[in-house]
Amino acid sequence: MINMQGTNIGEAIRLLRESKGMTRAELSEAAGVSESHLKKIEAGGRQPGIHTYQKIVSALGMEIVIRNEEDTVKGSCIAKAQEILMNSTETQAIFMTCVMEAMAKYIGTVIH
Repeated sequence: MINMQGTNIGEAIRLLRESKGMTRAELSEAAGVSESHLKKIEAGGRQPGIHTYQKIVSALGMEIVIRNEEDTVKGSCIAKAQEILMNSTETQAIFMTCVMEAMAKYIGTVIH
């Protein structure tokens, strides 16, 4: 799950597409939108309706979930982690995710 709070949804779509090894042409065909339209969405130049986003996200094997967690400590932490990851390089994002996973495993063994 990806928290889209405060992020550019077009950039998130591009990152998801690239992480799945899909070309823009492959995603546009799978989602039923033109490649030029998808390029504009990824660049932030277009903000289509939710139906188009649903088709794109579904073609990526994901789903859109809307939550209001910004009023919780956990929600604030998720939003901050999302912001940090979205502003990092792919290598940095992979490293930070591995660190968080390792820390979560370690904390789980210490707390129990």
